[in-house]
Amino acid sequence: MRFFFKSKRFKVILAIILILSLIGGVTGVVLATAPQSDILGAIIRPVQSAADSVAGTVGGFFDQMQENRAVLDENEQLKEQAAQDRYKLVDYEELQRQNEFYKEFLGIKEDHPSFSFEPAMVIARDTAQPFGTFTINKGSLAGVEQYDPVITSAGIIGYIGQVSATQSVVKTVLHPDINISVLDNRTRDSGNLTGDAALAQSGTCKMIYLPRDNAVAAGDLIISSGDGGVFPEGLMVGTVSEIKASENDTGYYAVIRPVEELDEVDDVMVLTDFEGQSHLAE
Repeated sequence: MRFFFKSKRFKVILAIILILSLIGGVTGVVLATAPQSDILGAIIRPVQSAADSVAGTVGGFFDQMQENRAVLDENEQLKEQAAQDRYKLVDYEELQRQNEFYKEFLGIKEDHPSFSFEPAMVIARDTAQPFGTFTINKGSLAGVEQYDPVITSAGIIGYIGQVSATQSVVKTVLHPDINISVLDNRTRDSGNLTGDAALAQSGTCKMIYLPRDNAVAAGDLIISSGDGGVFPEGLMVGTVSEIKASENDTGYYAVIRPVEELDEVDDVMVLTDFEGQSHLAE
């Protein structure tokens, strides 16, 4: 609107208003004093009437401009209010999500009172490799250290591979560097869970070192045994998809489906401390 008052169109309208105002003033004096007022009135009154009409039109124009300005101001206020309402809704939804997230861990905390958690969010994913590696928004300033286990409410999904001050890289159970001592929860057959490049393509890993006489079957739950001190005992790691004969020895391995779809994980907990924890080199 401010550009209109600087425009040529506005200057023309302003000039017309001034001229018509001058004509109105002059004709008013002439009509009041001239002897030939009737004759002059007959001539000038149409002009004066036209001037009044134009002045009224211009006045109406500016009145309309003011009304439009009021409508625009009201629209801006409504837009601002709508934006504030959206922000409040986002904050409310985020608060609800966080509350649900923390509630999911209450059971784990009750079962494992020695656990100390540090909540974190996934802020980046490494799509250049198939192992599901991702970065979280917590690092050494939050007490996170290398090899700390990373879990969700469902169970173990990896550990801290690299740490900086404000963020950390998580290696998931699909990564070949991972090595978790595990048990079949039903049969108590033991083994080690690790990643495999070929299996990672399908989002699975494997439980190796199973003896030939193992009783592991598809659908069995695999849990951490706690051996080695890097991972705590008794947390879920995945479920058995199938059993296969090892190509390198006479034993068997189980294909394991992790407890989470790793590319869908957004919030995690880092286990910064638990009874028996030991930070061992890979």
